[in-house]
Amino acid sequence: MSVSKLMTCCASAPILALLAFGVAHAESSSSGGADAPVSQVEEVVVTALKRATTVQNTPLAITALTDQSLSKMGASTVADFVRTVPGLNLTESDSGRTRISIRGVQTAGESTVGLYYGETPLTGPAGTTSDPSGATPNLNLFDVERVEVLRGPQGTLYGSGSMGGTLRVIFKPASTTQYEGATDFSATSVNGGGIGYGAKGMVNVPLIQDKLGARLDLYQEQRAGYVDNVVLHNTDINKAQLQGGRLMLNFTPTEDFSLTAMALLQKQDIGDTSQWRASLGPYKTDIPIRQPFHDNLQLYNVTGRYDLHFATLTGVASYYKWNVESTNDNTATYTATVNKGTYCSLYFHQAGSCTAGQLASYKTWALSNMPIAAYQPRFVENKTLELRLSSNGSGPLSYTIGAFHEDRNDRVDTMVSPADPTTGLIKVPAVDLGSRYIVDFVKQTAYFGELSYTPIDPLTLTVGARHYSYKKTVGGQYLGYSYYNGQTPSGYFETEADASGWVQKYNAQYKVTHDIMTYVQATQGFRPGGANNIPDLPASLHTYAPDSLWNYEAGVKTAWFSRRLTINADVYQVDWNNLQTSVQTTNGSFSFISNVGKAQINGFELEVAAYPIPGLSLTGTLSTIDARLTADQVSEIASAAGKSGDRLTYIPDRTMSASAEYTWPVFGELNALVRADYTYTGRMTTEFRPTNVNYRRVGRYNQVNLRTGIQGTGWAAYLYANNVFDTVGITRISASTSAPDYDVSIAPRTVGVNLTKSF
Repeated sequence: MSVSKLMTCCASAPILALLAFGVAHAESSSSGGADAPVSQVEEVVVTALKRATTVQNTPLAITALTDQSLSKMGASTVADFVRTVPGLNLTESDSGRTRISIRGVQTAGESTVGLYYGETPLTGPAGTTSDPSGATPNLNLFDVERVEVLRGPQGTLYGSGSMGGTLRVIFKPASTTQYEGATDFSATSVNGGGIGYGAKGMVNVPLIQDKLGARLDLYQEQRAGYVDNVVLHNTDINKAQLQGGRLMLNFTPTEDFSLTAMALLQKQDIGDTSQWRASLGPYKTDIPIRQPFHDNLQLYNVTGRYDLHFATLTGVASYYKWNVESTNDNTATYTATVNKGTYCSLYFHQAGSCTAGQLASYKTWALSNMPIAAYQPRFVENKTLELRLSSNGSGPLSYTIGAFHEDRNDRVDTMVSPADPTTGLIKVPAVDLGSRYIVDFVKQTAYFGELSYTPIDPLTLTVGARHYSYKKTVGGQYLGYSYYNGQTPSGYFETEADASGWVQKYNAQYKVTHDIMTYVQATQGFRPGGANNIPDLPASLHTYAPDSLWNYEAGVKTAWFSRRLTINADVYQVDWNNLQTSVQTTNGSFSFISNVGKAQINGFELEVAAYPIPGLSLTGTLSTIDARLTADQVSEIASAAGKSGDRLTYIPDRTMSASAEYTWPVFGELNALVRADYTYTGRMTTEFRPTNVNYRRVGRYNQVNLRTGIQGTGWAAYLYANNVFDTVGITRISASTSAPDYDVSIAPRTVGVNLTKSF
């Protein structure tokens, strides 16, 4: 048997064992006596359809993680639970730079996943490559009510950016009736790395009984580093500081009207890169530039709800600003360019080729500035408004209609500058070796609606539509010459792109029994096009069009043995056209977005949860994804690397998870807990073409986390270990012909303690 098949079999075993064990014990319990108290799978209420439903009665593929389930697995960020949700993927290219995707729908460009914090959709700054999906806020999940992951296109209700799915973080609202408080303290140690800690607190105060309440969350966290720079002699360089706060207000002057407000502030500082060079040994790097990453998020939201009895009217107004600063090492790339003498003639401002003497002079000057970095401060500022009306009651007809408006702008400045070879920091005062800036302005308006009708009791039919229109303007200016990438000065110039169209949804839900529901659906997703602002780019490549897809899906949701066992499964096919793809200029100095190629994604998803005996809970998930190009990435105006049949990059072909948790009474009101979590990440490829010199395979690793503790009335103490077997799980490889490979991986074995108290 091959190693890959053996790993797959081993990875599948926990889920198969879980299913068999859950069914067997559920059957035994059901026949052993009606008086035996047996836990049930939690019935979670979600608002994925813009109205309240339960997970088992919502006719789409959805995973809901409650505050209790997040706490039990020790998840404080999206990265901590990503493998427990089928089809959810998070790719980290470097410290602070993560891309989120669902069901393999992932390329550069506008986001393919709608990321919502409360009622606010968040989009990262576009940067120089028109790639806002390359950045995901690392929001702390302390004191959240639940996280909802909606798999598959959600274009009708959630709009552009939700073509792969939607991830919603719903915060706990302020209570107007009771005082509450909570604290959470943790300390960690990373094998071969540093020490981390976390301190979090919440207090809820009813300011006016039954009318006005306030809830304040504060948190500070240091995540330990584990990468060492052998050139600059710095250790644990990728340690991170995270601090923030959230204020929630809830005003309910009458039974029919409520007004909630939120202010969220978060600051993150990451010391340096997470990339390390395998040839030097695990977690060792020789990058000559310090690459700190800083971001500061401010988010404000006001949501009003008015119960009209026949329907609920909801109005949402949001504003956020996200500032990001990063430094990128360009030493190896620019050294290779200099040694080729590509821009020698530009350096001497002449039309003809350089003489041998001129070439030597150019190389001496250019190499004297090494190591060299690109400093990039950037921001995105966004204002959104939404008004919607959702039906109430349980009659045969239900609906949601609404309107949405977005006004977004962002800016990125880039300056190439030499760094101190001793410290790796940009020299002060900075030397400008070529700078530029790019600004983006996006205005988008949409009108949407979904209508569900139950002609006969077990059958519900749903249709949805969304009309969108947007205008995107990209402007920029090149300030001075760069003799490393060929940039020349230019005046400010703009390019505009706009489009409008429809997104559709068709769904049929059939209740076989009270506990068995099936559904089929065809849903459409899209994301806006845009414009590139790249030196010397032909006019035909200045703009790129929207891309869109159709998702065809069938699913079943079942509950067995008085809800002590639930099994949900679905299969889907995605047909994706006119892909927005990152393409490089001929000289390789710049990247831009173009529409080339199409793809098909076929997948299967399975979720299992079982409570066979009191105190014991078992869960398991499985996702398989076959995501391939179905056309060569070649058009009349652009060419990328992919050919028909190539796998889409950085999408694992299989992911699995399994958990087992047992809680039992030990003394008085004290309970003991033990928990084990297992995840498997399948094979991923770094490039489309296996013949590409930079083609690598990553993934195919297992991870095991263990947790044990004591729980009392309102308090708990836990001891845990993540990545128990110290697996070196490679998630990304940065490969180029001008530099050695650099890897990004999961953290080494991490042990920690966690103390919680609520009152």
